[in-house]
Amino acid sequence: MLNQMTTIAQEIAVSSAFSHSSYNKFKNNIGYEIGYNQFIKLNSRLGFTFSHSFNNADYNYIFMSDADGIGYYRDVKPNNQRMTFSINYSFNLLNKQQSKFYIGPKFGLNYFNVREFVDERPVNDTENYQYNINYWETNKIGIGLLLEYERNIFSDNISVFFSTEPEVIVFSRFGLVGSRVPVMMVGGINFNLCFNFNLGFKFNMKKNRRIE
Repeated sequence: MLNQMTTIAQEIAVSSAFSHSSYNKFKNNIGYEIGYNQFIKLNSRLGFTFSHSFNNADYNYIFMSDADGIGYYRDVKPNNQRMTFSINYSFNLLNKQQSKFYIGPKFGLNYFNVREFVDERPVNDTENYQYNINYWETNKIGIGLLLEYERNIFSDNISVFFSTEPEVIVFSRFGLVGSRVPVMMVGGINFNLCFNFNLGFKFNMKKNRRIE
């Protein structure tokens, strides 16, 4: 009879986050992320995260109206928010005690709250129009790649890490005409700088295997 012991550890991650994307309404976001990691094997882990970020960066653009064929200049002051629930599975490629490098797929469900003050006017006119918009874009699926470097500090129970997560978020179905949002938010890149806190306890899974 051979006894095998598998040690499974857990940790909590708290981080500040910055993200950049191709979508003006969420071009540069700053926020926070809270995560929980469950180590499945020695070099792999399953992670669950919640992130909440904000975009208050003003932007402007010129567009052609479909209603009257006139060009308009639009100045936007956003107070937008993004919330994401995600899951990832990553593998540690470094076999070192103090350093780890994780890579793996990440899938997220995104909720966007668009709250903006808009000031617009015809390109060749001085008369302007002002209004507020407030709506939600919900259940938007994101697919990304987690790249994370982690380094232990002080003790094995506290570590600091830096991660980047290129992703694509699907906003509307392909071929949709007249939508106010893009088909995809391409080039979304998230940067996280944070601390990991080992929960301080581990539990073992014991397997018995009979040897003939």
